[in-house]
Formats: sequence, structure tokens, C-alpha cells
Amino acid sequence: MLTNKTPSGLVRGFGGPQVYFALERLMQRIAAALGLDPLEVIQRNLVEAFPYRCPAGAILDSGDHRAAVDVATERGGLARLRHQRDRARSEGRLYGIGFAAVVEPAISNMGYITTVLSPRSGTKPGPKAGPKRPPPSASTRSAAFRWRSTRCRRVRVTAPRQRRSSPTSSASPPRPSGSRGQSIPARMPGRSLRAIIRAGLSVRLPGPRISPRPGSETGWPASPRHSLNARPEDLVFADGRVFVGANPENSLSFARVAATDHWSPVGSPEPALRETVFWSPPVLGAPNAADEVNGAAVYGFVFDFCGLEIERDTGTVRVDKYVSLHDAGRILNPALLDGQVCGGFAMAVGAALYERLVYAEDGGFLTGSLLDYALPTASMIPELEILHQETPSPVTPLGAKGVAEGNSMSTPVCIANAVADALGMPQVNLSLTPERVLEMVRRRGE
Repeated sequence: MLTNKTPSGLVRGFGGPQVYFALERLMQRIAAALGLDPLEVIQRNLVEAFPYRCPAGAILDSGDHRAAVDVATERGGLARLRHQRDRARSEGRLYGIGFAAVVEPAISNMGYITTVLSPRSGTKPGPKAGPKRPPPSASTRSAAFRWRSTRCRRVRVTAPRQRRSSPTSSASPPRPSGSRGQSIPARMPGRSLRAIIRAGLSVRLPGPRISPRPGSETGWPASPRHSLNARPEDLVFADGRVFVGANPENSLSFARVAATDHWSPVGSPEPALRETVFWSPPVLGAPNAADEVNGAAVYGFVFDFCGLEIERDTGTVRVDKYVSLHDAGRILNPALLDGQVCGGFAMAVGAALYERLVYAEDGGFLTGSLLDYALPTASMIPELEILHQETPSPVTPLGAKGVAEGNSMSTPVCIANAVADALGMPQVNLSLTPERVLEMVRRRGE
């Protein structure tokens, strides 16, 4: 088959927007057919017990979806929005409210790729996920610490860079005393974060090949284990100090140990403290014989609702209020989390209301530049109210899940549901450009 249509690729959500558009539109149509409130239909179908195994193999690790919906509707002011809708409709205006509830997977199990292969091909090792039976190698991450002086000078992590915030994840790594960093971004891949934490919390002293440097003029010991007159396995890190487990009084400060190779480089050819750790989420197994697979290690939850008005004369959709609640587990960096939510929301608004590839009858591409393709600017993005709920995940070390792609899945269908509610029409397709909406308004009046 040959086509001249513009190629497209995966940007945010990776198929989620299409899946949830069909699913959440179906929920609204069920409500309309049965004469029920769409929110009631959503609440009846929420998962309540965790972990929850889905039919295709996904294992929802944690959450409290019903509480999240209650928090969003109460703090987001759904009752006031419904009152506003009633008042607008009494004045003859087209006003609607839409809902959407989605789960947001994170820490992908690349083993799902093998489910599209034949049974014979799927058992062969591959660069992405390996065979179907053994655990997918693509899910493994490693972290290596090298401490020099009083600060961690290098953390090497085997993970792909994801967005600009990822490098800050190792800015304040976990210390051996047990405290955790303060700069971990909201979207740091969970595999890498787990490896970093495990490495940071298990930093060890160098092996016996490092010998003490007699007569050091600085007085800094070249080997803490020799200075403490103890074997490496007898040493304990706690409260910022290194000490002998059987004799806590026999101790050195962490800063003194970490700075050994700085002040005594001849006696310390290796970093004074180092550790390398490998980790793969145990919940990410390979697909089974029926091709059921847990596609992600953790699953966040997103619940959105919005109110919007449609101008009868122009077909323009004006989003009056938009509320989005995210349960991304424990929040590690609130500013980055909200920034990622805003980014996904902006892209989703573009997909819902503005962006459209248009072709002429002869196949000519009519929207090939930004003069014709309506990529939204900042002034075209509605105000977003972001709410949070934290239900820590048992899978990741700090209980964090993931964020950044949820609104790309929830926002388009939430807006579509609101338009359907405003017009009282069962069928709504994206994108909801003014000319398309105006045509629906006219059909509604026929």
C-alpha cells in the first residue's frame, strides 16, 4: 500500500489516548442510554482492592481510586460547576460537563513487544526484551557510586535520558546514613531510581588491595578499615559515621572517610567509597503462554472533569473550568510533577481542539505549516487546577509511581465528553475545531 499521508509517531501516552477515548466515551454513552449520571457509572466501575490483576495481565499495584474521585469532586468544586451548567442551560446556552478516569502506567515492561511475534520468534533473545520466558533484560538498571572528598562526585546510571529533568535525579543521592535526596524529579524512571537508592544505601569500603599509607603527614587514614582496626564486613554506616558494629565508640565521620582519597591520593588509588548495584522490578515478568503480561511496574491514577461552553454562532469551544487529580504515589518533586502535568495537558488540548491534518480531495496536504496547522500557544491553553493524592507504591523504594503522560490520555476524551453533554449528541470525534463543532450544532437544531 502506498500513501502520501503525513507519517506520525509516538510522542506522549503511546496508544493510551486512543484506548481511553473509546473507553471513556463508552462510559458516557452507557450513562446516557441508562439515564444515569456519568460520574455514577464511573464510580461503579472503579477498582477497589489492590493489587488488582487485569484480564490481559496488568497488575495495578496500589491506589484508592474511589477516594481520589471524592477528593477531586469536592476540592475541585463539581457541585458549583453543575449549578453553573444548570443556570447556563436555563438561559439557552450550550454548556456541558465531562469526566475521564484513567490509570497511568510507568516503568514499562518491554517484554510486551514479544506478544506480537509468533511463538517461535517470541522465544528468541532480542535487543528490546529478550525471550518470552526469562525476565526481560530491558527492565534492568544499574547504578554505580564513586564518592570523592565529602560529596558524591559521580553516579553512573544505565538508563535512557527522559526529558530535561532526569539529570537532577542524581544531584542529591541517598547518603549511607539513610537520608534520601531532595532533588529527585517526578518522572525519573523508577528502575534507575531504585538502583541509585540501593547503591547509595549500600556504599561499601574498598577491598583489601588498598593498603594504609604509613606516616601520612595529613593525618588522614588511607584506609578506614585499617584505621579502625576492623574487617570491612564488621563496619557499619549510621548517623553520618562509620564504626565497628561491636564497638560504636570506635568510629570515623563519614566526611573523613569520603575524603580519604582526596587528602591521601597515593594511599588511595581507588575512591574511598564505592558501590555498584543492579536491579530489575520483580513484578515485570515475561509474557506467559497466553501472551498475558504486566506491561508496567506501577500504575498511577488520573481523574479529570471539566465544564465548557460552546458558542452557537461560531462553534468555538471555551473551557470554563478544568480539574485534574493525580495519584502518582509519593511526590518527590512537586514543582516538576506539576510541570509535567501541565505539559501533557497542553499537548492534549491541542489534540482535542486545534490540531488536525487536512487533505484536499486530490490528496494535497493543506496544513503543512504552522500558518495552517493550529498548534496552540500559551494563551490558547485553559487554566488547569491540579490536585494530588498520594498512595505509595509497594514496588518502588520511595513509593513513587509515574507522571507526565496521564493528561495526554484523559484530557482529549474529557473534553469530548463535555461537548457531547453540551450538545446531547452520542457521537463526537476529534479534533473539535470550530467548523466541526458548528456543523454539529447545526445538525442538533435540525
